[in-house]
Amino acid sequence: MAGFVRSLLSPDVALRVAAVLLAALIVVRSLFDGVSGIGAIVLVLASAGLFWALVRLATRLRALLAESSPEASRLTSRLVSRARARLAAVLAILVLVVHTAITGYLSVWTILIALALAAVATLLSPDLKLVAVLGGTAVVFGAATVFLADIFQGSTEARALAVSLAAIVLPVLVSDRIVATVRQPALTTTHHAILAVLTLLIGFLGWTRSEWLPGVTHGCYTLPTWTWSLPVSTGITTLRATPDGRRCYGLLDTPEPGVFAARAFGRDPDTIALQRRILELNEPLKDGDLTVVWLGALSCDPLPADPARCADGRDYPSERDQLRALMFAQTHFVATEARKRLHVVIADATQDVAHADDVAEMIIARRDVLGERLVVIGGGDSRDVTQRAINRLLDAQIPFIAPNLLADLGEPDAPFVNRPGYLQLADANRAYATDVVDRLSFPDGYRLDVYAVPNPTDQYTTSLVNDLLAVVGERNDPATTARHVTALDRIDASVCRDGDRPTVLYFADRWTRFAEFVQRVNEVCGHSRPRLVIADVSVSRFMANNQLRAVSNADWPVDYHVGGPSCAQLTEETLRLITAQVYASRDWAGLAENEPFACADRDPAVRETGELLDACPLDAAVKLDCRANDLGTYLIPAWDAVFLADAMLPAARGPLTDLRVTALPLSTDDDGDGRADEASVERGRLLAPTIDIRMWHADPLNDPRRVYERPSDALLTK
Repeated sequence: MAGFVRSLLSPDVALRVAAVLLAALIVVRSLFDGVSGIGAIVLVLASAGLFWALVRLATRLRALLAESSPEASRLTSRLVSRARARLAAVLAILVLVVHTAITGYLSVWTILIALALAAVATLLSPDLKLVAVLGGTAVVFGAATVFLADIFQGSTEARALAVSLAAIVLPVLVSDRIVATVRQPALTTTHHAILAVLTLLIGFLGWTRSEWLPGVTHGCYTLPTWTWSLPVSTGITTLRATPDGRRCYGLLDTPEPGVFAARAFGRDPDTIALQRRILELNEPLKDGDLTVVWLGALSCDPLPADPARCADGRDYPSERDQLRALMFAQTHFVATEARKRLHVVIADATQDVAHADDVAEMIIARRDVLGERLVVIGGGDSRDVTQRAINRLLDAQIPFIAPNLLADLGEPDAPFVNRPGYLQLADANRAYATDVVDRLSFPDGYRLDVYAVPNPTDQYTTSLVNDLLAVVGERNDPATTARHVTALDRIDASVCRDGDRPTVLYFADRWTRFAEFVQRVNEVCGHSRPRLVIADVSVSRFMANNQLRAVSNADWPVDYHVGGPSCAQLTEETLRLITAQVYASRDWAGLAENEPFACADRDPAVRETGELLDACPLDAAVKLDCRANDLGTYLIPAWDAVFLADAMLPAARGPLTDLRVTALPLSTDDDGDGRADEASVERGRLLAPTIDIRMWHADPLNDPRRVYERPSDALLTK
């Protein structure tokens, strides 16, 4: 024992022990990764056995063992001989490389251990000068090929030829002179081959730096993966950096995407925590599992003074509500489904879903590893880029369910994408415009001022303005007119209560502009108030943000359409299921330990008046630490979308026109008859919207504790 301890005091033996221990650590860690880890080990060992014959290896090991120091103990010589330690280090590095290629996962520990093993293997090499010469020459000429390739930019063939000549011919010609200078033996053919491969590899990395370097430096890079294995990520997770390098977009389905990849989208801590929980609930896909790709926006242009906040003040409460619905559905599947699970892929298309089409291409490229039962839910905004993305997915026979896309620019009163496989849960903008005009009643007529900044690529705002103007015009009432107000400075005092003619001000723009709209109304009306302000469905996202409401300084009411049902419209069975999931995920639903959850608007007194005091949806409970008493209007549509997809998708993929569902019970009971509303799908088309048109109002706007789940008295008589 004393001889063994004394032998460890030698630096050479310590290196060998480190090599063996690190190699053992890698093997054990790989085994914990199941199929992928075992596959990596088996593949490396099989390859090693193919290239090194066992007899030759045994002979060489015996020769090296005979030359070991007699002072070292026999146990040390057997376990940590120079040759065995160096071989263990090399094989372990190969295991790391193969395992990373299979899973696409590269963590901090992977890099650190690989570097340590490489250093140990190098130090155990009998010829350090040769290692330095080969490595240094490869780096120098690899860098040279990058500059040479940039010179020949006329065509791909010219660049390839330049790289090939520089990487193969030049190092081989110069290497012998370099070796002679440092008094080393002449390089063999094997050395030349190694040098050429290293130089080509370094040159290729430099040549393609625009494709990987921004992602690596900004935490948006994921390695290519093999699709035949079944690790946690199954080759789905893919990230790319935006052109400015400030944000990532792409697909996430694992909580550990790697050291060069963001672990969640955006920078808001609550949004990140919610995403992390969803990704942790994912399990490897199996036959029969349902894969839901949630497509939307979670990142934004950051505020320079506070990168965790958006520069324009936006937040994503409705998006978090939808993600919370998916999390609840995951835990529900785990509790009730023995043969299938819900696998959620989070797809961030960045601010204003600018990269939705790029994300759609990523989804299609990974169709085979996303499972047979695949659906995309969400969409974010009804923009040109969203429509292109949806059409691209439908072309690939991937169905799309949209809880909150309403634009009908190309065809009034038709779905945003009028094709089989696209299921729009809400009515089109034309129906909302009709609902507004039907509610307006002034004996001597009125003028409807529709505010929206023109944006030809935003189909939601453009079509809503067109629909409102068209519906008013179709009434053929000369005393009633409508006009499009295209800028804030065109909103004048005529919208105030003391104006000469009744004027209704309708906000038809994106909710991110609502705060400046409110400020303009305050300026023009002063101590007076606007006569009547109505806002579109988009503003329900503003209303879901209690902080934005509180700082609006508007002490007047606003009527607005909402994006989904409240707790009061839910069936008893749905409320029971949702409440169980709230308790199961209380840390991500804003509930303290042992704190009960109950929907305040199911109280008979609230149902009668519609006034909900101290309203606190789940998202507000997380953000503001109030006591949760509501779900939020965007949660239930996403919940229903998951179960609609589960009922609609067969075990094997097929044409979208084959999708059918008959009388699927939904979460709501809008008629109050005790029976759940139903959804039916025929030939890939939803037969009727599942989200009713609902109008609420806030009075006053700047009091987030007070919400009325009904229109104001002026709009109540429809």
